[in-house]
Order: sequence, then C-alpha cells, then structure tokens
Amino acid sequence: MEQGEFEVLLEVGQAYLLKKDYEKAITKFSEALRINPHDPETYYYLGLAYEGAERYSEAAQTYEKTLKIDQGHGNAEIRLNEVNKKITEGGKSKK
Repeated sequence: MEQGEFEVLLEVGQAYLLKKDYEKAITKFSEALRINPHDPETYYYLGLAYEGAERYSEAAQTYEKTLKIDQGHGNAEIRLNEVNKKITEGGKSKK
C-alpha cells in the first residue's frame, strides 16, 4: 500500500506544481518523502516547488539532497546553479 500511496502523492504534488500551487505541492512531496526518503525525483520536484514559492535556500538544500542520492541528476545541478544565483542576487527573481 505504501508504494501506491507514494505514487499518488507524487502525482498530486506534480499536479499542484503545474497549477503553481507551490505550498500544496511542497506538502504532498514532503508526505511522499516520509514514505520513500531515498527517491531523488521527489527531492527534485520538492526543490522545484520551493523555487516556485521563492524559498530559494530550501530549494538549494533540496537540490543538494537530490544530487547526494543521484550525482548524475543533471536537471538538479542546473536548478541548483540557478537558485544559487538568485540567492546571491538578493533572493528575488526578475520576472
């Protein structure tokens, strides 16, 4: 049952992410990680949600966790570099 629940939480989190409802996405991805704390993709999606919510230091930490589990995760590396630039530039992105 836990694996099924994990997949549902992941899918619901991704749907919230697409709707730009970042706080709900963060909640769902965090719940999924309580079930499977070793899944790099879930950390990556959680990082995207933190980044969308402009919680850049949390996003950076989450991307680092992704890379700790999967050193070859190129997307996490790219996002980590982008988030670190935003942190150095003062935290707000120019949209």
